[in-house]
Amino acid sequence: MYNAQFWAKAWDEYRQTANRRRPDPKAWVEFWNSFAGRYAEHNDDNRQTHQEIIDNLTAQWPVQAGDTLLDIGCGPGTYALPLAAKGIKVTGLDTAAQMLSTLQVQAGQAGLSNAITPLHADWNDLPSEPAYDVTFAAKSPAINDYNTLMKMIKVARKVCCLIGFAGQHDLDLRRQLWEQLLPEPAPKPSFDIIYPLNILYQEGYRPNLTFYSYSHSEQEPLDELTAHYIRYFAMLGIAGSKAEGIISRFLQDRAVDGLCTEQSATTVGVMWWKVK
Repeated sequence: MYNAQFWAKAWDEYRQTANRRRPDPKAWVEFWNSFAGRYAEHNDDNRQTHQEIIDNLTAQWPVQAGDTLLDIGCGPGTYALPLAAKGIKVTGLDTAAQMLSTLQVQAGQAGLSNAITPLHADWNDLPSEPAYDVTFAAKSPAINDYNTLMKMIKVARKVCCLIGFAGQHDLDLRRQLWEQLLPEPAPKPSFDIIYPLNILYQEGYRPNLTFYSYSHSEQEPLDELTAHYIRYFAMLGIAGSKAEGIISRFLQDRAVDGLCTEQSATTVGVMWWKVK
């Protein structure tokens, strides 16, 4: 029977298959700390897409200016910044301290320092009690199974919102590097919106769901992109001089005037639902 536990098990199995190489938690946090500045730059380049998502979302859900919102895995403010600009009081939670520092800088530049509170903590350590009007998570690894999804509902008083990949998420250079380094195809995204969607439906919720597809082409300095991918694959246990040499040569062969072009194609589902 396709009940909530069926979909919870399917989600676990999908995650096990997608995450063939699981990073050490400490290495994971260190990687995101190293990526904070570059992540913020990518947000600037994709600001129109993020703004469109927030504009459409805030036109639909029953959330008002002055309501409190917990952004779980906020990063450098991808969505925290446009949400705060709507008058929502945002608490940005992240385990990577450098992400929160970057968020504070971005908030200051946008005149939103008083609207955003950084919280350096792990989602799993927060009490499961209704402390915010809204819980929000966008492509966050913190929401990865039935229990963490249900915790979003327990912590919210009014509304929950979850943004996750919907099938497509491809970074062309990362995919090709994976195939250069390992005799296997690059993994799929470790999150797909279909699993939490069906869990919520079986639990009696009727989520509102909108899909967005977008693509982007980004030019990156060769030395920065090389260092980034060496860190990324080392985090997954693919390290050493041989791996570093393959990464360096691969990117150097594709560089023009010291720049590499990374192309991405992504589809996300933006899902929100009222708390019972």
